[in-house]
Amino acid sequence: MKGLFGTFLTLAACVLLMDACSSAPAKKSDSSASEASAAAMQKEDDASEPDSPQYPQNLDVAHAAYLQAVNLEMRGAHDMADALMMQAYEADPGNRYLGFEVADRIAMRGDDSLALVYAQQANRLKGKKLARQYALLAHLYVKDGSADSARKYFNLGLDSSHYQDMALLYDYSLFLEIVKDKKELVRVYDLLLPQVNYMPSLFQRQFALLVEMNKDSALVDLLEAGYAANRDRAMLLQMVQILILQKRIAEARAIADTVMSSDEVAEKIIVGVMTAIAEKNRDSAHQFLKHKYYTDSVRTPILTNFLGHYEYIAMNLDSAKVHLKQAAEQLGSQPVYVANAYRALASIALSEDDKKSAVLYAEKADSASMGGEKPMLAMTYGYVGEYRKAYAMLDSLLAVWSKWNPPVGVDSASANEMRKQASRMHRQFRNAYARIYTFEASDIEKNASATDSMKSYAKEARERAELFWESLLLADSSDMGTRVYMAMNLERMGRYDESFALFELLLKQPESSGLDFPEIMNYYGYSLIDMNRSAADVDRGLALVQKALDKTGKAPAREAYLDSKAWGLYRKGLYKQAYDVMLLIDVKNMLEDAVYWEHIGAIQAALGMKAEATKSYKTLLKLNPNHPDAKAFFSGKKQ
Repeated sequence: MKGLFGTFLTLAACVLLMDACSSAPAKKSDSSASEASAAAMQKEDDASEPDSPQYPQNLDVAHAAYLQAVNLEMRGAHDMADALMMQAYEADPGNRYLGFEVADRIAMRGDDSLALVYAQQANRLKGKKLARQYALLAHLYVKDGSADSARKYFNLGLDSSHYQDMALLYDYSLFLEIVKDKKELVRVYDLLLPQVNYMPSLFQRQFALLVEMNKDSALVDLLEAGYAANRDRAMLLQMVQILILQKRIAEARAIADTVMSSDEVAEKIIVGVMTAIAEKNRDSAHQFLKHKYYTDSVRTPILTNFLGHYEYIAMNLDSAKVHLKQAAEQLGSQPVYVANAYRALASIALSEDDKKSAVLYAEKADSASMGGEKPMLAMTYGYVGEYRKAYAMLDSLLAVWSKWNPPVGVDSASANEMRKQASRMHRQFRNAYARIYTFEASDIEKNASATDSMKSYAKEARERAELFWESLLLADSSDMGTRVYMAMNLERMGRYDESFALFELLLKQPESSGLDFPEIMNYYGYSLIDMNRSAADVDRGLALVQKALDKTGKAPAREAYLDSKAWGLYRKGLYKQAYDVMLLIDVKNMLEDAVYWEHIGAIQAALGMKAEATKSYKTLLKLNPNHPDAKAFFSGKKQ
């Protein structure tokens, strides 16, 4: 008897402890609105329950049967335990607790329909209402296919547990997946995720739901909470990317400012923020990158590459060359970046008249891109005057691409895409051919010693270029880039009305067309100024040049645009203003530019600066011994 009495006391204590725990206040959740809704359902549930009928009770039998059932359950005699639990309930049929115990055991045997009947009956009884009782009803209604009832009891159960029953909360989320209630599912995952430390599978499901529902702000909040919980830097990167998509650049930059490690995540964050800043202000993007690179010491080959390109644009050429070379050497596994770095180095070399280096870098760019930079390489040969080599390369390439066909066996969609790519390549090579013709023609036109046959060849070269471009426009009349080259070439050929009509058409194109509007404005504006057909033409030309300057900032072309502006002021008789503008130009960059010396000599002469004009015209004669303006100046001086 002592052993049985001890067991009875232990079980009684457990029951009391269970009741005490179930009635203790739980941690308050953030789901107050949901709790209010659940409370309303609780009232409805209570109101739907009639007063419990008075059942005959045999408490002694009920207690004895219950205790024996528990004892047998602990020993593994489940069937006997189930039978005794049923006997206990039959002896005390008004006991809510026993009713749900029986229902639970029937459910575990797999007889869900009978279990639901017992659970519904038990739910009408008075007594302490436990979260696990509501959970049982919810699960049984799910199996019964009664979605509304299942939802009701899930919420009652969660409310009873103050949303601290993670198993029930997770089961509710599975139910919501079944019924496809995405809005409620998002709310439940918000409650569940912090409790499971943002478990990856649940986190990704919540992320996918928010993306599907276009809840970008909620995505940022989710990523921020997930990163705070487990410091997963991939979440930090995603958060920055979404902030950028939302145009919340200041917030994205604030995160980037905290990044100090030179790894792939930091690199992607910085590149993303830098690119977003550059959309509004390229100089600000450059300053941001400089701070991260030099002050915060966040350095990767790709960031070095970007820094080199920004320095090139800002004309900080010495530093640009160092960083672009470094990037090209370190980015061997990323040929696109390597090719771009060498392209920029080739351009710098050309601007410095370093023809040997320009060709070397252009060849390296083509090698890195596995032949993808052939048009640029041919153009470089043309820039440095190696015309025969450029034409030979383009002749070979045109022969290949003009007859190219997709390999046998390629599906039709892929074949069509390949043909489009081949057509683009063919167009690029023809365009390069035309431009190199104009380079060669320009060299001959600048040559004071050019013979008549050479001049005739220059004219023919420009006509051939025109034919190339006309054929390109026949294939694609929307190609405005080709029209730019045509307009410039027509002007050089003396076909001014045709040229200017093209320029007017180009100026009407939208900013999004990709055209280099400052270059177009300066070329057209300078042509109007230099022809000097009327005061109105000069005014129009000067206005266009000023617009080009306003759009250019500190770009390399700025000095050429300043020269155009000064010449426009000279044409208007504003000699002092013209000279002041010429003084803004760095003479070191103009030592081989005959047009610059022609202009400054004329302006100095107009201002009565004879000594300065004499020096300028002497420099001009060294570049072009037969220049008519210089010869006229010295002829007048002798008289």
